[in-house]
Amino acid sequence: MKSNAALRLSSIVILLGIWWVGSLFSPPKILPGPVAIARTIVDNFVTPGPEDKLAHFHIGVTLLRIIATFSVAMLIGIALGLAMGLRRTLERAVGYLIPIALTIPTLLAVFLCVLWFGYSEAGGLFAVIAVVTPFVTVNMLAGTKAMDKELIDMARAFKANRSLLIRKVFLWQLMPYIFSAFRYAFGMTWKIVALAETFGLKFGIGYMFTFWFEQFNMQQVLAWIILFVVLMLRGGRSTPFSPRPFNPSASLERSGCRTYPRPPGSMIRECSGYT
Repeated sequence: MKSNAALRLSSIVILLGIWWVGSLFSPPKILPGPVAIARTIVDNFVTPGPEDKLAHFHIGVTLLRIIATFSVAMLIGIALGLAMGLRRTLERAVGYLIPIALTIPTLLAVFLCVLWFGYSEAGGLFAVIAVVTPFVTVNMLAGTKAMDKELIDMARAFKANRSLLIRKVFLWQLMPYIFSAFRYAFGMTWKIVALAETFGLKFGIGYMFTFWFEQFNMQQVLAWIILFVVLMLRGGRSTPFSPRPFNPSASLERSGCRTYPRPPGSMIRECSGYT
């Protein structure tokens, strides 16, 4: 662990060193040094900038947009992917639309939403949800098709109620796929929200990119980019989601199932909570 931390720290030091050397041979308007960027970041937190807002305000606006759009995209994607995997008719009806949604470039989706909704909050947030949801849906569809059908049939044979079936059979098998969709969609949402703020939303980190770009202020542009990257990396590392291996026996035991031996070594389960 210490060696890994040392390697990471050394790579950051080397990168900063290359950056500092490059800044010595470039005008400050082209490539400001790391010290100047650090001072600019600190100054943005203590001195009001455009619209008389501090950096805290723009960061908070961006984080709220990320949380809102990410939550909606995950809920829609999980529900749609699960429904398509369990209902073949729905998969045939909607399945061909998913590849179309996946092939639309993110930038084009943002532009279309700006044209449809104007420079409004609804347009930018709808663009983020429209881009992220298909990726979650595809992941959940694959997970639903990979579920153990024999375990599902067994639960239905014992007349497990729907709540127990979803909580103890479906979700436990889908956890690795939910985790994968969570991490991927979370990273995508950060970038697409910043893109939507850059082109169509007021306030937020992306809005600051555009404002300082129009002022040709490279120092502020780099300061906000670095701040965004640091926040994104920190957010990715602090996600509370962690996968757990699926154990059908343990899941059923927690549901109130009692196990009885039956020759030759097989098991009979008597489960409570059934209707």
